[in-house]
Amino acid sequence: MNDFKNIYNEVYKRGNLYKINKKLNKNPLLVSSKRKNSVAILGGMLGDEGKGRIADELTADFLKNYKKVLHYRDNGGSNAGHTVEIGDVRIALHQLGAGVLQKGCTAVLGKEMVLHPEDLVAEIEESKLAIGKKKLPSTLVIDEMAFLCLDTHRAFEAVLKNKTSGSKGATGRGISPAYADVIYRNPLRIRDLVSKNWKEKFSKHYKHYQLLVKGFGYTLSSVDVPRLGKSNIKVGSLNKMLARLEESRKVIKPLVASTYNLMEKSWNSDSPVVFEKAQALGLDKRWGVYPDVTASNCGFDGIFSSTEGVVDHNNIAVKIATIKATYSSSVGSRVLPTAMKGSLAHRIREDANEYGATTKRPRDIAYIDLPMMSYLFKVGRVEYLAATHLDIAYSDIPVKVCIGYKISGKEVGYRPDQEYLNKVKPEYLELPAWDGAKTQNTNTIGDLPKEALQYLAFITQCLNVKLLVVTTGPKREQTIRWW
Repeated sequence: MNDFKNIYNEVYKRGNLYKINKKLNKNPLLVSSKRKNSVAILGGMLGDEGKGRIADELTADFLKNYKKVLHYRDNGGSNAGHTVEIGDVRIALHQLGAGVLQKGCTAVLGKEMVLHPEDLVAEIEESKLAIGKKKLPSTLVIDEMAFLCLDTHRAFEAVLKNKTSGSKGATGRGISPAYADVIYRNPLRIRDLVSKNWKEKFSKHYKHYQLLVKGFGYTLSSVDVPRLGKSNIKVGSLNKMLARLEESRKVIKPLVASTYNLMEKSWNSDSPVVFEKAQALGLDKRWGVYPDVTASNCGFDGIFSSTEGVVDHNNIAVKIATIKATYSSSVGSRVLPTAMKGSLAHRIREDANEYGATTKRPRDIAYIDLPMMSYLFKVGRVEYLAATHLDIAYSDIPVKVCIGYKISGKEVGYRPDQEYLNKVKPEYLELPAWDGAKTQNTNTIGDLPKEALQYLAFITQCLNVKLLVVTTGPKREQTIRWW
């Protein structure tokens, strides 16, 4: 807590902005000791921080100077949700990476994703319709080793949600059971879907889940499961599920390939590579607060395993965490120590459209929690910061930031344990605010209000990271870069 107070005094009392009012001296993408023009983006807190937008904009920037860019998604599935803008069109993507809508981009769905075939096909078709094209502008490649997430998994998750407390925060997209199949050593992969004997494999899988669901007192064929952009459907009989998969198989089969050589060639070339993570560090099963964790690896180290060792994440030039600049948000059953109550939470939720891109659930709103954030940045090995939603600030309301916890009057640190967090009492600083609406019209560092620059200097010093980009509104041009 004292460290944060010292930084506060340095910034707000002594006027030290730690050069945040100037661009970086060197382009971090061109560091000689790292693989040049490589960047990885993850969520720094609890998801929905705008990493898809940052990945989309960086890909677009690269394509201005290079003929091709490789964009790689390595974790999660249809539980992800991020919105990107192409011209006047806003598109919510789920399994597809943000680079998929850009010509010159090769968009790879990697080995450690869990892909739902029908939703993937629907997403491809919706994306083409949204941009008015008969085919995607990018080259879409699906790793043959990527795992499958099926309606059987969604049904099992629905049953678990009714029977156990650990699944209450789940999205209902079957992610956890799909990853559990990997641990149980009986997953189905994309290459199984496109194999000649696929019906035999999927029949065995269906019967396996039929028994699992029956054990909880349900009939698999009668369980409702969600569909992307549509009403829920029933899993149905084995033949009905196979018929649905047959249609998806026709679309997916031409996109499937072994990506090992592609990754190796791309990584050893001069072409830019962008890695886009799903979810966030605070949702990682190792660093998150049970039960609201996801089943995939949300850290940079997941890139190493998903690319089968081709890409050492330590050699990526720029590793960015995205956060919402002035607040954080959350969905699930977790209780955040810094949760907001009342009118301010409602105001932020409406102004920032804080509803899940995938589930449409209203998100809980919380004050910035520096103990939690600094913990996650440390375990996640974060080096750079992208701060979104800088425009969500109000001139009449101070920006409130948690700088420490106390239990029974004694200062304590952050731990990812809900029972422990239920006991802590947050200690806050109130920082000078600015008119967020006015920042929406700024596009240079010098145009930002002094209070916003002070705040950014304070946050970056507390987190021991360098600022790379901030967003001041929902449109692509409402972005300020520090390089």
